[in-house]
Amino acid sequence: MMITLDTIDRRILSLLQTDGSLSVADLADRLGMTAPPCWRRVKRLKDQGILQRQVWIADPIALGLGTTIFATVKLATHDAQATSAFRDQVGVLPEVMECHILLGTIDVLLKIVVPDIKYYEAFFYDRLSQLPGVREVNSSVSMSEVKKSYTLPEITSPTAN
Repeated sequence: MMITLDTIDRRILSLLQTDGSLSVADLADRLGMTAPPCWRRVKRLKDQGILQRQVWIADPIALGLGTTIFATVKLATHDAQATSAFRDQVGVLPEVMECHILLGTIDVLLKIVVPDIKYYEAFFYDRLSQLPGVREVNSSVSMSEVKKSYTLPEITSPTAN
């Protein structure tokens, strides 16, 4: 269900996606409004599930996690039980930052963050390739990160152009 947002709601989302630590008072000040109506809007966005959670983004390099791997996975079968087993197992691997089930020739795309290639090698052989239903895994190492955004794009209706 698509929720209609006005200009102020969109500005709130933009500001909070850029800096989730803004207080309601700071947010209201940047929007040129008082804190109580701003707080009500933020609460409504939370209640509607648009604002889901507030997190701090850690620097992976500073934490010794400087290697990002994108792994594509082909599953042996596509029945509900096998797919569910794979999802359950991949969901508990802390190295897997993202898991996307795809349509097409590749079944799954994983974003994996590890300290180095040697760690990934062990992770691959001991855990990733052992997940239920995995037939084939192809891995690509990210050489550099060109863009990383946590702010969702503002999309207008295709008929608006």
